[in-house]
Amino acid sequence: MLRKLIIIASLLLPLTCCVQTMAQQETTPVRQLELFCGATLGYADTNWLRLYDVQVNATPGLRWHLGHDWSIAAQGLIPVVSDGYTFRDITNKYWRFNMATVSRQLHFNNANQHFRLTAGLFGNERYGFDARWAWPVNSWLLLNAQAGYTGSWIMGTDLKGHYDSDLNSDYKVTGQVGADVYLQPYNIEFRLSGGRYIDGDYGSQLDVMRHFKHVTLLAFAQFRIGELEVNTYDQKRYRTNGGFKIIWMLPPYKKSSRKVVVRPASNFLLSNSSRVDGHSMQTYMIDPEENSRERLVDVDWGLGKEVAR
Repeated sequence: MLRKLIIIASLLLPLTCCVQTMAQQETTPVRQLELFCGATLGYADTNWLRLYDVQVNATPGLRWHLGHDWSIAAQGLIPVVSDGYTFRDITNKYWRFNMATVSRQLHFNNANQHFRLTAGLFGNERYGFDARWAWPVNSWLLLNAQAGYTGSWIMGTDLKGHYDSDLNSDYKVTGQVGADVYLQPYNIEFRLSGGRYIDGDYGSQLDVMRHFKHVTLLAFAQFRIGELEVNTYDQKRYRTNGGFKIIWMLPPYKKSSRKVVVRPASNFLLSNSSRVDGHSMQTYMIDPEENSRERLVDVDWGLGKEVAR
């Protein structure tokens, strides 16, 4: 356990050293602690022994704004209903850490370059380093990229004394590049991205989004590149995949000025995938409230510009 704590501390240490940023957007530190809680619902019709496999988790979390674009975030998973999902039946019944990260955003406004650096324990049971970049080229085009160096981890226990704790050194280099096009008169956004994912596979994805005031409707199509793995559920290989997402932002919608804020999770996500296999084109999350509607790098572009008005 001591070795694992040393590894985690070594991941967080580089981001805890304060570095002054040129042309920084924020001029005064704003400290705020946000406490929030959401829920996840998983269901599948893949087991002939029952109609549906159901997994419901409560997801309490926090975000601590330290000022100067520094933040600490954490989230847990508390199983409320766990019926099925026999592939990981025991683990799904564990109370688990889902995420614990330190992030810093860097804004070089004169060059119109924006970055986010993150280290710690990520979602989808990955840990390590992550870097994000965004370049708003003009009012309708934004270029972006992501790179990560991560291993796998798990940390959880149940109320009967069973537990699982592991940090594996199966490090993977991942990265995607993309271009976003925003049609401002119609609030329609196109995102094209592609690269290498955490299972070592490659692919490309096209998202088409229609933004409303508090809701985004998203349709996506994926094309998997290279050798294909067998689908866990029907033992077939699929090179293409598609589906939809509905992202609904939850109130309160205005930023509070209080030092401590207690609220529900910022959004509700409903997603559907036609040919999901559990491993192809998988990524990790670096923020407890990460969603396709909002950007992880703060830029005054696209929907971010519209919402700010």
